[in-house]
This record gives sequence, C-alpha cells and structure tokens, in this order.
Amino acid sequence: MNFEEWVDMVLEHEGGFVDNPNDIGGVTNMGITQKTYSEFLDRQASREDMEEMTRDDATEYYEDLWNKLNLDRLPEQIRVVYADVAVNTGKGGADRILQMAINTKTNPNDPDDWIDVDGVAGGGTFAALENANLTALDYVTEQLMYYANNAFKGSSYTFRQRVRRASKEESDDSDNWFTTRTNQNGFIRGWTRRALETLKRVEG
Repeated sequence: MNFEEWVDMVLEHEGGFVDNPNDIGGVTNMGITQKTYSEFLDRQASREDMEEMTRDDATEYYEDLWNKLNLDRLPEQIRVVYADVAVNTGKGGADRILQMAINTKTNPNDPDDWIDVDGVAGGGTFAALENANLTALDYVTEQLMYYANNAFKGSSYTFRQRVRRASKEESDDSDNWFTTRTNQNGFIRGWTRRALETLKRVEG
C-alpha cells in the first residue's frame, strides 16, 4: 500500500471536526489533533484552523507524518498497521506496541528477556525485530491489548505508565482498579473496528 492508498484509508476512517471532552487528544479534525497540527504548522493552531481544515491540508500533514515514520526500517507486512496506529497514538504509542509485539512473539512468558518498552524504537528494537518475524496480525493483536489497557482503570501498558499513574490521584482509588473502566471505554468499539478493518485491507 502506497501513501495515496494509505491516506485515503485514514481519511475514510477518521471523521470531521470533533471536540469530545473524553478524547485525550482534544480538538481533532480528520484524525489530526490541535497539538500535532500546531507542531506541523510550527505555530499554535487555532480552533478556527482546526474547524476549517481541508482534505488537502490533512493530506499535507499526513504526508509529512508518513515520511517522518521512516517506514522503510520496518518489515513491509507491518508498515501500514504501524502507520495507522501512529495516527491514533503518536509515534511513541506505535513504538511501544511494536516493542511489546516483539516481546510477546519471541518471549511470551519470559519478561526478563524482553526488550525495553519505552516508546523509542532504536537499535535494540530493530535488532530484535530482525528475528521476530512479525506479521500484521501480531502487531494488531498487541494493538488491541494496548487499547484494552487504556479502558481499564489502574491498568498500565508499561512500567513507566504504572509509575506515572501511581503518582496521580488514581492511586487513591486502587480498590476499583481492573474492575471498572476509564472514560476511554467509549472508544473501544471504534478502535477495534478500525484495527480489524486495517488488518483486513493489509492482508487483502
């Protein structure tokens, strides 16, 4: 799948202008958050910028993202699913999923042998990736685990997230951890549908 096919898929998945108070991305249009659009413009994007964003504007943003992801470093079979996740979670989230997918594919029950899941894919990650033989299904399976962790109160995808959460007020409500849901729970169906639709397209 080339860039043009990918961006068509992304824009098909994404809606228009959204300002959902439960969306941690904040004001969004065509899947682009106000924060990331500000970074792309190299200035603060206004609400008006977000509301008036055109398809051409979005395509320019996504082309910049596509180039910055350095997808040629990844096996061809996971490039599209990785890039799609980067739209939703940022590159850091896409890299965490990549790192954990490597771990759970190569050493599913030996966490002492896992590579670091720090959201920065570097030399160690790519060295491990060479022997992992990851498929799109491997990546998407781990992607769904990532989303589930966002929905369960008290759950964390990495040790660093656990430390961060423990330092916040959520730690005072630990009796409800893992038995109740966060305000991200309402997005689970949409996230899952998108992941599976992307996987279906990749696998043809």
